[in-house]
Amino acid sequence: MSAKKKIVFIGPVFPYRGGIAQHSTMVARELADLSELLVLSFSRQYPKFLYPGETDQDSTYVDCSEENTEYMIDSLNPFTWQKAVNKVLDFGAEKVILPWWTIYFVPCFSYMLVQFRRKKIDIVFICHNVIEHESSIWKKKLSEAVLKMGSAFIVHSNTDRENLLEFLPDAKVNMHHHPLYDHFPLPRGEFERRKSLELLCYGFIRPYKGIDILVDAMSRVKRDDVQLTIAGEAWYEGDAIHTKVTELDLEDKIELRLYYHSDQETAELFSRADIVVLPYRSATGSGVIPIAYYYNKPVLVTKVGGLVDVVEECVTGIFVPPENPELLAAAIDRLSSEECNAMSMNINQYIKDWTWESFAGKLLELHG
Repeated sequence: MSAKKKIVFIGPVFPYRGGIAQHSTMVARELADLSELLVLSFSRQYPKFLYPGETDQDSTYVDCSEENTEYMIDSLNPFTWQKAVNKVLDFGAEKVILPWWTIYFVPCFSYMLVQFRRKKIDIVFICHNVIEHESSIWKKKLSEAVLKMGSAFIVHSNTDRENLLEFLPDAKVNMHHHPLYDHFPLPRGEFERRKSLELLCYGFIRPYKGIDILVDAMSRVKRDDVQLTIAGEAWYEGDAIHTKVTELDLEDKIELRLYYHSDQETAELFSRADIVVLPYRSATGSGVIPIAYYYNKPVLVTKVGGLVDVVEECVTGIFVPPENPELLAAAIDRLSSEECNAMSMNINQYIKDWTWESFAGKLLELHG
């Protein structure tokens, strides 16, 4: 039997919160079973003045630490970057795996990656966003400079594969659907249904997600038996969303829960919903859909970016055009809970290969 490869994973894991930390934690746990693993996470991920949320740590996991993990990288302290490099070299790593999602980490990651390349260590990127949300030319150029140091890549959507190949045409890149977030708990039935059709819009609120479009759509919905819950920490204009709901007299149709939700609250929200709505203006992919599918909930999504890769029309969800509140409202008016239940019956078969074990195996196959 061949010896396990020595792998270092660099990235945020629990108790850090949000989709990237959740994803990284699940990947690292699987890699620990398949390799000799060292995880290097952050002692400080972001300075408080740059992080738009209340905190970047999840209270559910704040007293926990992951196995095989050293929380040592301060994103603002280059001395810790060098300590991390020394750890990787002392460990004898054959491969370094790290997520890529924001240009904030250009200085920190670039410093480390240059030294790994000199030592001919394989560098594998998990590209959550090849090009950052709300991007610009200078952001694209910075992303390109960092990703060019990679040996191989894995993405969750064909859109991100195309984005990567645009500036790295010879890149070794695999596509694997985003695995299900199966660490979430079972619901306890704590949230009662209020209308015959329950809609949920979940996740951090950012401009590209089109929450304002969804609110406009709800003002055009003709039926009265629909309830929408918007649940997620507002990273922009939370007050404006409140004002818009009030001005359109939608308090009886829209519940605003504009804060970060615990795993158990998340379970209750998805359990109550008939369908999950993603009114995105643009998207390379989504971590919300894997949560919806884990709870066997279909999705109502705009036909943009990587969302088209993970939804089958009238089988696991329904498509609408982006930035069109009239057509979004019309789709909601046509929906029934019975139709949503019928689609939910298809989800288990559709996602049978969306596992963390499969994803981790693909990562280990990649090499320069």
